[in-house]
Amino acid sequence: MKKVVIAVFMVLLWANQALAAGQVSVLWDWQAPGEKASRLAEQEKLPGVSVLSPSWFVIANEKGKIKDKKGTASLEYVKKAHGQGYQVWALITNDFNPDMTKKLLASPMGRANAIREMKSLAKKYQLDGINIDFENIYPEDRDRLTDFVGEISRALQAEGLTVSMDITIPSSSGMWSRCYDRRALAEQVDYLMLMAYDEHSAASEVSGSVASLGWVEKGIVATIAEGVPPRKLLLGMPLYMRIWQEDIKTGKAKGKTLSMSQAEKLIGDRKLAPVWLPEAGQYYFEYTEGRSRYRVWQENRRSLALKAALVSRYDLAGGAYWRSTLETPDVWAALAQVMAAGR
Repeated sequence: MKKVVIAVFMVLLWANQALAAGQVSVLWDWQAPGEKASRLAEQEKLPGVSVLSPSWFVIANEKGKIKDKKGTASLEYVKKAHGQGYQVWALITNDFNPDMTKKLLASPMGRANAIREMKSLAKKYQLDGINIDFENIYPEDRDRLTDFVGEISRALQAEGLTVSMDITIPSSSGMWSRCYDRRALAEQVDYLMLMAYDEHSAASEVSGSVASLGWVEKGIVATIAEGVPPRKLLLGMPLYMRIWQEDIKTGKAKGKTLSMSQAEKLIGDRKLAPVWLPEAGQYYFEYTEGRSRYRVWQENRRSLALKAALVSRYDLAGGAYWRSTLETPDVWAALAQVMAAGR
């Protein structure tokens, strides 16, 4: 859902120490439409967060051309983040384009060009690492994807960069899950970030939680069972939820992303009384309006703390959070406390 030129040895030493202590904590930093730059690097450092991963780069075509998709890449951002004590692992995506990705993976020249551009961008922006976010890939391209990630890792690690990759929870989906050879990918990269959210995705027509506690835990267990060492696995947690508009008559639903502050405002405005669901590890509330029932499985400080506790329970490398601007400020101290207690 996110990863030098100066003192490379010290950067790598820090990363290894953080891994051993379970302290790696990555916040995917995303700019809203029309926002020219993130303000995170200019704010007071968030407790417990060690890495910012700005969503800057996209592989634009099969020739390996990389673009700054939103025009937000900034050396000034990186310098400010470093000044705050963060590492910066810039995110690079395949734009979730399976046809372009197939052509790229089949092209030795395209792969080489992409790697060359990654190295150039890392130097230009003084990055500490790269976060690979390749999704929606044809299952038959699985081995080529693993090979490409290995080529990226070897090239960037030789420059002292940390390489991480985002993966989904194991499922039957070919394009979104079976396209990953998780064991082989874990051998190539420094970290795999498990995107343990979208249990009920935006495409779902059934209401439900974005990341219920039991579903997240089963996802961790299934990922480790596929051969991913816990010491290389970061638990990705959502800073958002969905509000589901459900047709009372048919039960058909459609979901929309809801931030934590929006959920709290909704509760206050409508004088709702959320109910705690122990198995889901979340509060739940609903209300009706006209012919629709609105349902929310709420993410907040308490639900996230329960998920974060799984990091120490399974001896994982740390946590990651998608995405900045959706959380309320109180989550960071709570998460830092849980992570520190598990060390």
